[in-house]
Amino acid sequence: MSRRSAFWLLITAVVSAGFLPVGAGDPRDEGGVSKTLADTDRNYTNVGNIGLTVTNFGTIGSRNAYWPNQPSCEYPRGSRVEHLYQGGLWVGAVSRTSGQQLVSTGATDRSSASRVGQGYEFTSEFGDEMIQRSSLSESQYFNGDAVSHQDYVAWYSDLNRSNPTTGDTIPEHVPMGIQVHQESYAWNFPFADFFVILNYTIRNVGVDTLDSVYVGFWNNGVVRNTNNVRPGTPGYFDHGANGFLDTLRMMYTFDYDGIPVPPPADSYIGVKLLGADPFPHTIDSVGDMRRRTFYNSWRFRSSSGDLDYFSPNDDAQNISGARSRYDRLAASLPPDKIALLRTRADNMTTLLSTGPFGPLRPGDSLNVAFGVVCARKDGTAPARDDTREQKKTFVANAGFSQQAYQGEDVNGNNILDPGEDLNGNGKLDRYVLPQPPRPPKVRAEVENQSIVVYWDRSTSETSIDPVTREYDFEGYRVYRTNAGADFQSPETYLLDLVLAGEFDLPDNSAGYNTGFGAIALPEPKRFSGDTVDYWYRFPPAGSQVTHLNGWQYLYGVAAFDRGDSAAGVASLQSKVEIRRLVPGTLPAGPGSGGVGVYPNPYYARAVWDAPGERNRKIYFYNLPRRCTIRIHTLAGDVVAELSHDAATYNGTDIEWFRRFGGIQSPPQFAGGEHAWDLISRYEQAIASGLYLFSVKDLDTGDIQTGKFMVIK
Repeated sequence: MSRRSAFWLLITAVVSAGFLPVGAGDPRDEGGVSKTLADTDRNYTNVGNIGLTVTNFGTIGSRNAYWPNQPSCEYPRGSRVEHLYQGGLWVGAVSRTSGQQLVSTGATDRSSASRVGQGYEFTSEFGDEMIQRSSLSESQYFNGDAVSHQDYVAWYSDLNRSNPTTGDTIPEHVPMGIQVHQESYAWNFPFADFFVILNYTIRNVGVDTLDSVYVGFWNNGVVRNTNNVRPGTPGYFDHGANGFLDTLRMMYTFDYDGIPVPPPADSYIGVKLLGADPFPHTIDSVGDMRRRTFYNSWRFRSSSGDLDYFSPNDDAQNISGARSRYDRLAASLPPDKIALLRTRADNMTTLLSTGPFGPLRPGDSLNVAFGVVCARKDGTAPARDDTREQKKTFVANAGFSQQAYQGEDVNGNNILDPGEDLNGNGKLDRYVLPQPPRPPKVRAEVENQSIVVYWDRSTSETSIDPVTREYDFEGYRVYRTNAGADFQSPETYLLDLVLAGEFDLPDNSAGYNTGFGAIALPEPKRFSGDTVDYWYRFPPAGSQVTHLNGWQYLYGVAAFDRGDSAAGVASLQSKVEIRRLVPGTLPAGPGSGGVGVYPNPYYARAVWDAPGERNRKIYFYNLPRRCTIRIHTLAGDVVAELSHDAATYNGTDIEWFRRFGGIQSPPQFAGGEHAWDLISRYEQAIASGLYLFSVKDLDTGDIQTGKFMVIK
């Protein structure tokens, strides 16, 4: 029997018994952490609007080690607005045998590459890789046991005093004898795509009883727009502010002033205590857990100044008057010290904890869940004000995460009461969310000044809501951006799609009863190599909608249901299936000619450019399907050489499309155009002047030539 199988058999038995529930020189500039071969930090959530790195050694966040190719905690996903350096699970207890206070941590501000074990005290055994699973039937990770649209499942423990792979000693680590089963949950629903839930089952696998157990989550929240302030630049970590909403049991961080490159990132990250099973001592409901929720904050690696903001001393050391890690878990900062944190920019880390639990005897387990919540700020007040109005959406998002956690447990008492068993299975189920229809399957076609979006009908229209158990599909909504809207504020454009059309079933009491006549096709549209039957199109056939060549448009299609007023379920909308589209000329046939450049002449700081030399672009158009483009000076020197293939071209060879194309879906082109950033093959911005170009058709050998002017 495998160790994992044995673990789950024991967990089942316990359940049956009823017990289970960076400035320059900043140490954070160091590279990736040397962990065991089984440990991984390359998985991240990518189904909702948060890109959160989740590991199997008790941490979240990537330490920005893989920026910009992997998010740490990016929101909205694809915006490069980061919210987290690193966070990690903390567990503290008192050994009944020795009386010693013990703490094991996923990460702390004392963690570093040079002392990897200090703060990284959880390890995975070789072969215990993370498991990904999904409740989405169309996902390659579909699994009937999945809780959300993207689960990550991991096992790790604090049992090792040394690195299992290298044999290096883990400094100041005294194992408590605990094993952690970690699950993270993420959804793509519009009402649930702004939080990720972290669910920890902590089991005593040692021989000692653990008393006065506390569970916490340490966070090094760093909210920055990395389009403006790159991780590792001087002052990167020094401009955050922090707060605590005690009624919500949530700590939070925001960008205070945006220095050194304003404006500040206009969003929040929070870590919220969602619940525990069993409850801490003297607590009998989730709502009452406020009395057993503790908040702490300290300056990163500080051992000078205000003693209350000292970094907690290691268990094996003693700084006179400083609170230990266990002390921090067990009591909050004074209220006046908490209040100061949201009024100034500083380099602080935070800790949210609950307890005491116990006794945790050998074989016993407890469960604690936290939510990572993000939101854009409301209103126009300066970022530093941190007003109630600014937190309006943030607070609402936190409420949705709490509802998702409680599921059927409406009154939050950890008991299945009469009327709460929505699915009739006789047990208390958490994470039971009403579900909108599945998003439709979407395809887009781009041509010269034209975009047409197609989608199927069977995917959304056969969806059953798991709460109401009804086919409650009602209609479709089509969204789009206008030309130019996609670069004015790169961290917001995914949130600013404009409703371009809404179409719903006729002859009922929901929606506008428009019917689908305007968008329905008389027979399904089919494409070579694509097995989907597409029954709808937008814009409607016969509509005169002109799109500007070379401009990036976002189109999205979502399905929505009619809800159930009797059950108190509002109408819900699916994930918006977004396509990034750049209209332009189709690939030119042999001998057709007409290759050209636009805009010509090119004037620097054109309306579609973004700031900086590398965010410019011009287009070559009417290109053959496969060709080589060479740009020359008048003297004949080759400035740049571009390879074009209509089948694979997506613009990501230049910075503009890497920055504004996003990682969620690359831009789709018509095939006959290729963008160039006016950067030479020697990585230099070209000067003003007249330039020549040649285009060689790789299939026929034909060569076309032309010229264009650059004016800066």
